[in-house]
Amino acid sequence: MPELRDYVCWDIERVVSTIQTEAVVASSAAFLATHTPLQIQRAEINGRSFNNTGQMASEKDVLKDFLGRKTATGTVLMPIVGESGSGKSHLVRWVRENLPASDKRRVIYLEKSKTSLRHVIESLLEGVDDGEIAQIRADVRSSTSSTDASALALRLINELMIALAVTTSAELRGRQRQLAGPKGLALILQDPVLQDQLLEKGKFVPSFAEHMLSDRGSDSERPPHFTVDDLPLSVASALDGVAAPTRVMLRLLLSKPEMRDAAVDMLNEYWEKSVQATSSLGGGRVLDAMKKVREIYARQGKEIILLVEDFALIQGVQRDLLDAITETSQREGRTVLAPMRTLMAITSGYFHDLPETAVTRIEASTSGHVYNLDLVLDDDDSIESIASFAGRYLNAARVGRKELEAHPGQPPNQCDECPVKAACHDAFGKSAQGYGLYPFNRSALRRTVHAVAPTDQPHAFVPRTILSRALIPVLTEGCDSIQEGSFPDEQFRSRFKSNRDAHDLPLASRVRERIEDLDQSDGARREKLLEFWADSPDELVNLEAGIATAFSLPNLPIDSPQPTTRAQSSPAGPTSIAPAARKPTTLGPTSSGLSPSLQKRIDLVENWSAGSGLPTDEALTVRSVMSRAAVYRQDSLHPPMKPLGATDASQAGWINKANTVSIEGAAAEALARGNSPVIFKRTPANAEFFKSLILLTADSSVGVRSQDMLRLATLADRYARVLRERIIAQSQISNDDLVAGLRVSLLGAALAGHAHPGMPLAQLHAAAFDPGQSWQRSDVSSRTEMWQKSLISHLAKRGQLVDKLRGALGVGQGTGVAQVIDAARTLPLLRRAAERWELDDTEAPKWAQDAAQSLAGWRVLVPAQHAQLVSLLQEIRQCFPRGERSTDLLSQLDASLRVAAELGLEGGSRVPVIRQLIAKIEDADWANLTVLERDLGKLTLDLEGPAAMNAALQGVVPLRDHHLADIHQLLQQADAFLGDALQAAEARGQTAASTASQQMEALKDAWQQIAQDAQVASEDEA
Repeated sequence: MPELRDYVCWDIERVVSTIQTEAVVASSAAFLATHTPLQIQRAEINGRSFNNTGQMASEKDVLKDFLGRKTATGTVLMPIVGESGSGKSHLVRWVRENLPASDKRRVIYLEKSKTSLRHVIESLLEGVDDGEIAQIRADVRSSTSSTDASALALRLINELMIALAVTTSAELRGRQRQLAGPKGLALILQDPVLQDQLLEKGKFVPSFAEHMLSDRGSDSERPPHFTVDDLPLSVASALDGVAAPTRVMLRLLLSKPEMRDAAVDMLNEYWEKSVQATSSLGGGRVLDAMKKVREIYARQGKEIILLVEDFALIQGVQRDLLDAITETSQREGRTVLAPMRTLMAITSGYFHDLPETAVTRIEASTSGHVYNLDLVLDDDDSIESIASFAGRYLNAARVGRKELEAHPGQPPNQCDECPVKAACHDAFGKSAQGYGLYPFNRSALRRTVHAVAPTDQPHAFVPRTILSRALIPVLTEGCDSIQEGSFPDEQFRSRFKSNRDAHDLPLASRVRERIEDLDQSDGARREKLLEFWADSPDELVNLEAGIATAFSLPNLPIDSPQPTTRAQSSPAGPTSIAPAARKPTTLGPTSSGLSPSLQKRIDLVENWSAGSGLPTDEALTVRSVMSRAAVYRQDSLHPPMKPLGATDASQAGWINKANTVSIEGAAAEALARGNSPVIFKRTPANAEFFKSLILLTADSSVGVRSQDMLRLATLADRYARVLRERIIAQSQISNDDLVAGLRVSLLGAALAGHAHPGMPLAQLHAAAFDPGQSWQRSDVSSRTEMWQKSLISHLAKRGQLVDKLRGALGVGQGTGVAQVIDAARTLPLLRRAAERWELDDTEAPKWAQDAAQSLAGWRVLVPAQHAQLVSLLQEIRQCFPRGERSTDLLSQLDASLRVAAELGLEGGSRVPVIRQLIAKIEDADWANLTVLERDLGKLTLDLEGPAAMNAALQGVVPLRDHHLADIHQLLQQADAFLGDALQAAEARGQTAASTASQQMEALKDAWQQIAQDAQVASEDEA
């Protein structure tokens, strides 16, 4: 025995062939089998519009009124108004099917699917044997059969241009006067470039030409008139190609919207003339022909019944036809034209555009009323109207067209023989006529109909829309997925959304959140089934057993009663179900105590969860809490560094906006640009989380979920690390940046003689973090001018550099000032920094660039200082060779000074200088000369690159004896003094002088011998 599980009682072929969205397409049997009594409203005409009276009418009322109404003119013009798809054509078709048979009537039926000009004329003139009428048929047949659509479209434009060119401002009104004549709107239609735009696919003219030649299909629509979109206003590439006068007119239309509207009205007003001229129907030929038809039928004693499914599509002959069908049948007390009753379907908008004479005659023939089919279902019993309508079509789809045609007037109910009828009707319900609603129930039907309703009329009942966008897609697209156990599939879920404007609330976010937690395999299906088939319960429940079985949805392990299916019918009859009237209760019972304003904010988040946008205030609250939480969650110990605050976060771009916290569908989301560090998708869990955050900021004592607070802490930890990385990047304190900054600091310390290659890491660490406030070189006299200037410049900026390094690598205390350096992190970076002692390959971060500026000439600065020290040492060694003792040298110099004094050879001004220098260097360590010599000697010709730089720095960086320059000067002065004294002694020609000369010569030789002996000893040692 068949089971309800995965059961399908229709096939796609039957659905497609039986359910027709156009009333005229269905066979008579199928039409009557699916006909649902229409809810028709009687409306009073008020000028060019109409007002509903609240009076309802049936199809029989309309038929009785149409056939029974008596008028003085013998003509009845009765409009059926309503928007597209409201059932106007259906009512006209029903009237045709139910017209009583009579040989006193001539029925002319103009179908909306057969609106080619040829078909319209032949239908109007059919059955009349007259030469003039035969010629009209032949002319229309000739004009529409000897051309193709593209050629016809061009002819229509040209005829319209001619009609506009002969207009005058006197015959036009308002703004149209600016468009009159050959230099007005006609210029637009005349220009070849703009004609091409008028003839683009989809525009009104080529579409009209296609349908003028051939009848439209049942699923295609033809625009009834020009719109602004049909104007040739795509001028980006056309302005240069049009003539100057045309360009002026074109700019007028482009710059003024009101002129575009005037142009459209003018095109529509003169369009019929161009159609008549193109088809040889001008000069009132249609009017004359219809009068003749009425004369012929008047002689036969017949009445003409004209049924028009869509009067707006009878283009080309509308005005003549209106004049013909409203022409009085009486002349001088006798009937000269056959009485004529016209039932025509028109849209509300087209009714507004009818000629004044037509509106006047409609009012006269109907006592000032029309029948309106724009139905809005907003009463408690509206679901029964939907169920009755859908039930008939669902049954027709199961029965099939052939079977319906085999039982005209009495369609069989396929449910009567169904093996699962009892289970199906219990689970899904049935209509008042006994037709099963499966695969819908009442709740699903109501929500599906509302989902496809017009945006501005959420309760509108539009039959064509319901059939084409609801019933047919579900039966065809859902057929396989029901059998496969995957219904409702992705197509259904994306196609049908609950319409809040119709009071169909989506499934609450907290319910969807629980589904996500409990149902990993069927969660998406379960959500939609609960939303549509269970009418969005406030709590997570298992679906009614029969529906769950039919759609292969297993129960969840939850402790809650199963919902009562709102679509279920009792054996006695259908249950009347009103639209859901609940409010979203996503944070507990409605008596939670939230203020109205706070509850409204919670509802806005719920709306966002269901697809609406998240307003600015709610988005700002979420963004503020999340961005601040990351700041407050900063850990200044991992790694240890100066605590970060809101200012640091702001400078890093971490602010309460979408470029920090991106929320799908929220206000100002365009700012995010896809690169926000914090991203929230539109999910139930996020909606519940947002609610808790909003309640938290409002200091609410209820509703804040503990799991959301735990999530906030978890997210704060996660994004605190992201923020730290952002601040590190913005502050340029990454490891690479810090290595570069440390290198600048080390080189600056090298200038001051406190750091050099090969120095122990602990000493480098101390030097790198020393602000250098007390640094002064004691060997300034042996430094180059460039070296000293660089040092002074660097020390002036070094404090800022060291502060940045301490802040990035130190632990803050008290006021946040770094007190302790994180050595564990710093020492590896310091090693890297000390691998190279130059800045050529280092891009210093911004905060180190001022201090680094003084080191820009490092590669010139170091060699220059090295060369100066080498030169200084060489000159010293000429007078004080390696191996000589300073005491011997100073003793010999002292003896020379005494002898010179005894002999009266003072040596000019040098002697006082020498005496002063001897006294000055009394505490000098002459052994440092050997250390300097060794350090300078480390730079050899075979060293290149970093090795050469390191060797040079070994010589130039360390602090040398501050008397080095004084020693050099003393030796230079002493050598010059001895030379001068000897020369003075030799210049004397006396014995005393000779003796003095001999003594000075001996001292000079002794001075030089000491130097030579020391040099030899040094070479031997080497």
